[in-house]
Amino acid sequence: MKYNIFAVGNLKKCPEALIFENISKRLKNKLTMKEFVSKLPPGKARISDETNNLIKLITNNGKKILLDRSGKLLTSIEFAHLIQKLELESFNNINFIIGGPEGIDKAIAKNIDLTISFSNMTWPHLLSRVMLIEQIFRAEKINSGHPYHK
Repeated sequence: MKYNIFAVGNLKKCPEALIFENISKRLKNKLTMKEFVSKLPPGKARISDETNNLIKLITNNGKKILLDRSGKLLTSIEFAHLIQKLELESFNNINFIIGGPEGIDKAIAKNIDLTISFSNMTWPHLLSRVMLIEQIFRAEKINSGHPYHK
């Protein structure tokens, strides 16, 4: 199984990158991240540009999971079961999509298999990557029977 993160912004230029890198090194499965930075000013055109470019970056047939505050709230154990289920169903790729600060164009819905949320609160899109990678690591530990999640 391979985890792919497709995101707006550039994690390399922020302090969250150190945390992300530290956790990603501990993953059992392979991880890739592809980023897109729009040069358009804030507004509907930028949201559309970011959304279209994120979708273009996905070149595999894996599951597409959007992180959005309007998504389904999952516990860490439910998230781990989701990862495990996809692995048992022989999906080679899980694609996580994180939009920019202004969100994602709702037209993307037809291309998404599942939308999840980490909270009813709004989180910075760069910090969401750190939260995602930590939850993926936690899911791997839960699924292997390790008590890390407690």
